[in-house]
This record gives sequence, C-alpha cells and structure tokens, in this order.
Amino acid sequence: MKNIKSHKALAALVVTALVTTMAVAIPSAANAAAATTCTKASFKSSGKSVSYQKCTGTDWQGAKYEIRMPSKFNGMMYLYNHGFRGNHNLPAIPVISPTGYMVNMAPEVVPGRTAADQETIARALLKQGYAVAGTGAPTQGWSVPEAVNANLELIVEARSQFPNINKIVSWGHSLGGAISESLSEQYDVIDATANLSIAGSADSQFTYANDFLWMFKTLFDPTIKGNGYTPGKAGYMEYLGDVTKVLTAFGAIQAAIAADPLAPAWPATSTVPAAMKAIPVRSAVLLLGLLSGVPVQSNTYDASSGPAGPLETSYGLVINPALGVFENGFTAAALALVGNYDAEVKCGGVIFDNSSTDYAARLGDNGDVYAAGLSGKTSIAGMLAYLSKYNPAAPRVTGTPAALNCIKNDQANYTGAVNIPTITISQTADQVTPAGFTQKFKELYEANVEAGTAKAGQLLNIWNKPPDTYTKFDKAGRGITPSPETTGTSHLVYSNADLLIIAKMLATAGKTGKLPSVASAKSAFKKNPNMFIDPDFKPELMFADR
Repeated sequence: MKNIKSHKALAALVVTALVTTMAVAIPSAANAAAATTCTKASFKSSGKSVSYQKCTGTDWQGAKYEIRMPSKFNGMMYLYNHGFRGNHNLPAIPVISPTGYMVNMAPEVVPGRTAADQETIARALLKQGYAVAGTGAPTQGWSVPEAVNANLELIVEARSQFPNINKIVSWGHSLGGAISESLSEQYDVIDATANLSIAGSADSQFTYANDFLWMFKTLFDPTIKGNGYTPGKAGYMEYLGDVTKVLTAFGAIQAAIAADPLAPAWPATSTVPAAMKAIPVRSAVLLLGLLSGVPVQSNTYDASSGPAGPLETSYGLVINPALGVFENGFTAAALALVGNYDAEVKCGGVIFDNSSTDYAARLGDNGDVYAAGLSGKTSIAGMLAYLSKYNPAAPRVTGTPAALNCIKNDQANYTGAVNIPTITISQTADQVTPAGFTQKFKELYEANVEAGTAKAGQLLNIWNKPPDTYTKFDKAGRGITPSPETTGTSHLVYSNADLLIIAKMLATAGKTGKLPSVASAKSAFKKNPNMFIDPDFKPELMFADR
C-alpha cells in the first residue's frame, strides 16, 4: 500500500479520495455500505447523567464499525483495533473453545480484559468528552491491509457524521497494535498512537508459532499434520483432527509430569527412539521453548521457585522453567493451528517453511544456562540431532511460494517509519506476542531515524514485568494457577487503571504532538512496581527477525 503523507488539514481529503478510488475499482455488483444508524444512550457516573450517541454500520467491504459520540465532545476521537480472531467456526473443544466459537465480526471501541472492563474504559473516556470508535475487518484472521482500509473508511464516516472531530488517536491490542501502527505510518490521519502487546510481522508471528508446533509434532505425535491442509471440508476435518491430537499429547505430558515431575514419561504417540525416551519429557518441552522463543516464565511458573521440601532447589532449577514453557507452549500451538488453517485458506497454500532452519544453532548459550533442565550435554545433542533436517524421521515443511509471498509481502505491515508520538506497552513474558516483537519494532524505528525516514524522540517503550518470584504450590507440590493472571505474563492483563493511564498519555500526545517525558511516564506508573521504562532493556529478538 503506497505511503501517503500530507498536511493535517488535508488528511480527511486524502482519505476521502482514497476511499473514492477504491469504491470506483470494485465491481458494480458489490453491495453499497449500509447507512450509519445512530441512537441516543446515557449512563450515570457519580450521580450525573452522561449522554452520547451510539452509531453503528457496515462499510462496503463488510467491516462493521461503531462510534460513540458524547454530547459534550472535546474534539478528540479514540480509534481502536481489536486483536486476532479466527475466521472459521469451531465446535465445543475442551480448553481451546469450551463453548464453541462462531466467527465474530463485532467491533470493539476500547481495550479491556472483559466486556465489563471495556465498558468501564469506554464510559471513563466518554465522561471526559472523548469519542470512542472501533472497526473490524471484512474478514477475521490475519488481515492487516484489509483492517487498515476499514479504519480509513471509519474515519471518513466518523468525520462525515461529526465534522467537529479535529484530533484522532489510535490504539490497538496485539494484531490490533500492528494494524494501528500500520495505519499511522502509512496515512497522515492519526495524531498519536499506542500499541498494546504489539504483534510481530505476519512472517515472524507465524514462524514463532509454527516452529513450536513442528517440533511438538515431530517429538510427540508425527501424525499431526499442522500444515498443508486439503482444500474444502476435508481440510477443515484434518484441522479439527489436529486440534484433538495436540490436546491429547498435551494431556498425556501433563499427566506424566504430575505423576513424576523429575522423570516424566513421553506420550504413547511419540515415535522417537527408546534412547531419547530415557530423557525426561520435560527436558524436551524446555528445549522446544528455547528453540522457538516461547517464554520460560508463564502465568503459573516463574522459572525459579520450587515447593518447600527436598525438591525445592532442584524443582526451581530443573522443572519450573519446563513447566513455564509447557503452559505457554499450549497457546503457541493453538495459535499455530488456528492461524495456519485461516492463513492457508486466505493465501492458497502452506505459509510456513523450515526446510533450511538450523534449530541446533538457535540454542546458543541457553545450552549452558539450562543444562540441568535439559538433562545435560549428551541429552541436548541427542534431541538436536533428532530435529536435524538430515533426519528422515523429522521431515521439514516446505512453503508454497505464492502463500509465502502473501504472508511476507501482501500481509506486510509496519516498517518503523514513526513520525507521530508512539507509545508501546509490552509484557516481558507474553506467550502470544513475546517481548522480542516490540524490540524488533524499536530497532526498525531506530534504523528509520538514522535513515531520515522517521522523527527522533517519537517512541516511548513501557514494559510490564512479572514479580521476581510468584509461583504458589499446593500441599501436593503442584503449581496453583493464579486468578487473575500474573502481571507481565499471559496476554492483555493490563488493569483498567493501567489502560486509563495509557489513554491519558495518548490524549496528551495527540494534543501536543509530543510524547510524555520519561520522568512523567514513570511517575504515572509509580504505584505499579511491575511497570518500568528502561532504554537499555533489550529482550532477545524472535528468531525470524534476527
């Protein structure tokens, strides 16, 4: 998509011209956009009534949108992009979709952990006089260019309905962060942006998830297909079969670890040689995490603690990191399965290729750092040899050229050409969008500044880390899954207070054209010891980005 830059006063005209061009290009049989429908609504806050208009509609592409405009409007609108959603229905599946899943095209107007949290955030902003808006894409799944176009459509419609909009700030979570950033870089219609747990490039995201899934199936159940699903209903059934197989293998490993944490057995579906099965399966799980980039800290496991008693030290050193990978790895595998099926339908072929990946070279110093958890050098060498491209029992995946181009180019997104105030907030142990994605974005920005294609001083990175130790154990020595989730882990666990702090920073940046100072940003989070700002903090890049 061609970059367009203009003066702010011309931004709406640029977008209108673009949308007009796109509308002319579509077939005459395409449906026209549904008319925007507005209704009046209100809520009570501190005993006072706050009234607003709620406007909804569907653009010509099929993307649904929503705008909430307060009666006492201050001129600024927040534009929100939600995260990744599957583009296919699912039956009820334990753990993954316990009640089933129907493709959800509804927009969201603000971030939040739950619908109730989102309503709290929306009302807080409406009360202050801000409008909030959001749009989806005409298709779910990984659809960055499509979602950017939907954002442009919404901006045009919002300004048509409410001409007194004079500032627009954007924010998004996960894939929505990538969409928001892509929009702000490519079109001069956004005044400031905030990216929450920003996704990596499509290529890097899919490589991360697929590396874990490929190694998981190679070691634990080679009948998992994972990639190259047959077109049509047959492929959908293959995909559902894979979901069942992955759940079964994870369940078997979980039961084995519960029965014998020090030397858990491999699942019955594994076909690795008996000599490898002599290695505790937890060591293989830990290796998969280290070779794919799955964090060793998870919601439950801090990678260092052990239950009180004789196993305390060895558990923290040998077992806890593996259990962290195991907990996070389930999400990575599910992300690969759901993402692969959708992306293969979208792109017309296999979107992952590890035919030349050298997994052994990825281990690096981690072979020494986690030597005990990996059961020593001999065990490490044996597992790496099995994953080698020269092992016929571990066939690699070869991507379809057109499909790989779809992921690497057609679905390419932000480049780091940042020219407006931009804030990121990321969790250091996020299993969906690991911290390395934010680090890559930062490095892209720095390269653009050096090349003169981005403005210096326009990026603020805020990090959310877990406590140093947090794993709790029951009387049997098993980790207790916390609720709510451990801060700094999982995905979108920011509190309402944290989100409102980001919203305030975003509004100020949109009004002034400047980022908050590091000192003021630190002061804003002074009550949260897990938030930090450190220009020298540098998480490892994801493997596809190195």
